[in-house]
Parts: sequence; C-alpha cells; structure tokens
Amino acid sequence: KALAFAVMRNTHEAIRGAIKDCDAAVEAGDVKSLSSHFQELQKCVEMHAAMEDKGFFPLLDSKSDGAVKKNGLFEIHHEDEKLSGALTGLLKAEDASEEAIKEAYAAWKAYHLEHLKKEESIMMPLVPKMAKQLNPPGDSLQMGILFHEKVLPYVSDLPWFAAYNCKILAKHGSTKHDALTATRVWIHGLQYACTASQWEAVLPAVRKAIPAELFRKIAEVANIEAPG
Repeated sequence: KALAFAVMRNTHEAIRGAIKDCDAAVEAGDVKSLSSHFQELQKCVEMHAAMEDKGFFPLLDSKSDGAVKKNGLFEIHHEDEKLSGALTGLLKAEDASEEAIKEAYAAWKAYHLEHLKKEESIMMPLVPKMAKQLNPPGDSLQMGILFHEKVLPYVSDLPWFAAYNCKILAKHGSTKHDALTATRVWIHGLQYACTASQWEAVLPAVRKAIPAELFRKIAEVANIEAPG
C-alpha cells in the first residue's frame, strides 16, 4: 500500500542516514568530505523544512484543532537554521579550526536529531487521524492528491530531492527497515503524489541514484515504472 505522507517521515530517516556520513567525515578529520556531505544534506533539509512549514504543518493544524501550533512546531526550525548557518560559515571559512568545526557540527546535530523526534511525536499520531476524515477513510489515492496539492508544491527540485533521499536510504536503510523496504516506502509514497509528468522527471533520477538491483527489486513489488 502506497502512503504519500510516508515521504515526510521517511525523509527524517534519510536525514539520519546522511548524518552518519557526516559523522564518518568528522571522525576521519576530513573537513572537505564533511563540507560536501553537509552541503547536500542541507539542501535536502531546506526543501523538507519548506514542505513542513508551508504545507504539511498548516494542513495538519487545520485537521487537528491547532495541535501543531500549540506544540510549537512552526518555530522549531528557527534554531536549526541558526546552528546550520554557523556550521556552514565555518566550513566556508579558510581559517576555521577543525575543533571549532567539530563543535559547531555537534551542536547542530544534537539539536536536529531532537527536533526530528519532537516532530515525529506530534505529527505521527495526527496523520492517521487525518486519514480517517477521508471518505472512504484512509484512501491512498485521496491521501496522494492531498499531498500533491498541499505539500509537494514547496519542493523546489523534485527530481533531485527524490534521488537524494533514495540514495541515502539505499545506503543506510532506516531505523526499523532495511534498504529495500525503506527506499520502496519512500518512492512508492511519492509516486502516489505525483502527476504523470512529474513522475516522468523523477523516476530516471531515482534509477540513476540507487543500485540497479535495488531498483529492480522495488519495481517487482511496487509498480513504480507506471505513471504517477
């Protein structure tokens, strides 16, 4: 079963996977590698935050008597932006010490991981409740249309966003699932939110981003080569 809103939750898992790549660069003392990984990760985070702030949070808030606003989620990205900005500045500076970079990265990472947990604790119970309000309740197609109309417009580069998330999930899997399941859930959910023309642009990017055998296995169990 395709779950369009699983894209939001599983992007969190891709972010956690990408942080592992950043961790490896920090542990190796490889600032150049950290800068490269973090730059890509921040591009993903910025798109994901736009989806939340402009689409997903307002939608959930409207379906839950303001639960998102009451729990402070509309302000949760402000501190993250400050911390990521500080780290980005150090990574670009020619005279920044490795110790300063490590401290800035540790501060950003700690805040970001906690903010993911807070979002999940509030949002995850609300999505099934929202789905039950549909007629018929939980209809995958209607959920896909809702995601397409309310959330997807805020992704500035959908093929890149899809390819990046799938690349990371294909490498690391998720907290609870292996690479095959984690990647399948993400891409199959997105398929249900895309028009045929959007999917025509997304699918080749995803195919290029993940191992051919993994793509084949996903295509066997989820008809991702069909139009969006």
